[in-house]
Amino acid sequence: YCIVEYTVTTAGTTRDAKVIEAEPSGIFNKVSIAAALKFKYRPRVVDGEPIEVYGVRNRFIYELER
Repeated sequence: YCIVEYTVTTAGTTRDAKVIEAEPSGIFNKVSIAAALKFKYRPRVVDGEPIEVYGVRNRFIYELER
């Protein structure tokens, strides 16, 4: 698995993705970050204005066939 943390921008895109935790370490980091940077969200709106949301996390789980 790999846990990635990122910011959701006012446009609904993601940026500043970084790996918070991974097991095994370093194996799935690049692909998890690349996937997180492709996500699209509806931006959070406060008082009628979109705002950035920091510290959003997503856990990617990988299963290998034996």
